[in-house]
Amino acid sequence: MSDRTSAAWPHLPPARRRGTGALAAFALLLGVAVSAAAAPKSSGQIGAIVPDSWPDKARGEEIRNGMLLALKTWPGQSPPALVIKDSACDPKKAAAAAQELIDAKVDLIVGAWCVLGTVPRQAREAGIPFVSANAERYASPPEGSLQLGSIPINLANTIAARLRSQVGLRVTATSACWIDFDARVPDGFEAALCPTLRVDGARWDEIAPAYSAAYRKPFSISAARGYAAMQAALVAFKQARSGTRPVSTRSEDKDIDTLLGRVRLRDERATPDDSMLLVFAPKLPRLAAREARAFDEMMKSKGCGCPQGVNCPPSATWSAMPFAVQCSGAPVVLRKMGVP
Repeated sequence: MSDRTSAAWPHLPPARRRGTGALAAFALLLGVAVSAAAAPKSSGQIGAIVPDSWPDKARGEEIRNGMLLALKTWPGQSPPALVIKDSACDPKKAAAAAQELIDAKVDLIVGAWCVLGTVPRQAREAGIPFVSANAERYASPPEGSLQLGSIPINLANTIAARLRSQVGLRVTATSACWIDFDARVPDGFEAALCPTLRVDGARWDEIAPAYSAAYRKPFSISAARGYAAMQAALVAFKQARSGTRPVSTRSEDKDIDTLLGRVRLRDERATPDDSMLLVFAPKLPRLAAREARAFDEMMKSKGCGCPQGVNCPPSATWSAMPFAVQCSGAPVVLRKMGVP
């Protein structure tokens, strides 16, 4: 089982207000609607396992607010009630939270922003649909599960191990960027492999003013992840309440569109080429000649260190691996390593 979260590509679309007047006006009415007292009578319950108390309480609140906004703007019937439990990014606490939600007889569970642990199995055994917001995905998920992630389980660790052995840098694929969504290199390492998100810029521009008006704070990646997860959860919830088979088990279903792209229902498609981002520390060590050549090959295969980033030579080792590289500063690094 994986204990990861997903992280954001660092470039986000600016929130434009053009064409968002109706939604923003509605959001002004939404400010108190997110409280339980003002909520309409619900039709069913969605349980959410959120990293509320650790590692960052503010991000947990943003995830929760994003989910609530998606619920309040759901067209049609009255929205389901949202029951939230804290995981504190701990697998044991997540398992306990899942059991509490199962005992509460929720119709669906959404979670895994921090940890997967045993939650998918618990939901499957209880016959409850599960929506995973984790960056990673199982090739054969439990029956009734939807996965927002695009990175196969353990692929990041495999790539990081290859980088360590061939390039000679201390590379981590288990840093805080899988939790706090900030692609940076932690102390003690020279590079980090972090997951990325694809943001639908037009939808972001539509939703951001509504969120800011409702919660008096900017729309964030954490809020967007909560919103997108609830979009997928509401599709699965509707199926669960109608008594039909879960969406993820029906081959005729199309992928679900969300703020953060399409939720893949099956694994026929290849992992996106830029599903992860390799970032470097400000200072890198001088590498041995063999490692420097491997570094040069890897960088150029990802479009770095070539004139205008074009006509870069492919690499049998690196080209097919689904990660992009933070190219800024790459030529300086290469020159310091004695690579022309």
